[in-house]
Amino acid sequence: MEPKLLTADRFVDPHTGCSYRYIYSDTEYFRPHFHDYYEIFVLLDGCAHHFINESDVILQKGTVVLIRPADTHDYLCVNGEPFSMLNFTFTQETAHALFDYLGDGFSSASLLGAKYPPSNLFSEKDFAWLNAQMTAIRVIPPTNTAALKTALRILLFRLLVKCFSDFSETGDRPDEMPAWLSDLCNEMRKSENFVYGIERMVELSGRSREHVARTLKRYTGQTLSAFINDMRLTFVANMLKNSNHSISHILFESGFNNVSWASELFRKKYGTTMRDFRNG
Repeated sequence: MEPKLLTADRFVDPHTGCSYRYIYSDTEYFRPHFHDYYEIFVLLDGCAHHFINESDVILQKGTVVLIRPADTHDYLCVNGEPFSMLNFTFTQETAHALFDYLGDGFSSASLLGAKYPPSNLFSEKDFAWLNAQMTAIRVIPPTNTAALKTALRILLFRLLVKCFSDFSETGDRPDEMPAWLSDLCNEMRKSENFVYGIERMVELSGRSREHVARTLKRYTGQTLSAFINDMRLTFVANMLKNSNHSISHILFESGFNNVSWASELFRKKYGTTMRDFRNG
């Protein structure tokens, strides 16, 4: 079947530049299509075949996908079982305004240039957060377009940052990081965890060290020590620029207990000493 072009003038509210819609597979007709606008959808229940850019990916509950203009896709139930999704559509103007605001530090070029649409997986905590956001949005009167526009744009901003700020394309086919690993990485970004290093990471995972190491390497390309040290070094760099704490105190706060080793790692990452970095 020839893909159909869906246009923003039909599927995006012109007053707000973005819209949302709850979709149930048993009452929706799906066909191959592409857009002249952006879309983020979250699979709320069930599983679905997602036929995307000539590939078939099985989506599970909690999958979040960013569809770019010209991505061609379609859906099909798995074993005939229904599924449901929450769909956000927004104009190219809205998307590019958000990308511009987020700046060069956001991975918009990678998001837009990837062969397959960027995706992520929500945890139960993420689900609760999204439901709370949508509950607040759904009680805004439809006639109050200004409030609705602001609320939807805030949510789109948060979804982009929460789900896609660390995006990098790793292969020829979409390969989603397991939810447990995504949650674990987020937990390890907290200072009360990364200061305790690999042991804390393994403890929080509930899995063997070998399994965590192997899975982390597959999805991030990093070893356990490199992953932990990278977070510690980022913490150190930020504290050097944004505090008057001594270098030794900052290193202690970060979890490094070997000054010379930390100094070597810092120089490799930033190309200078910690003292020169602070004074630069």
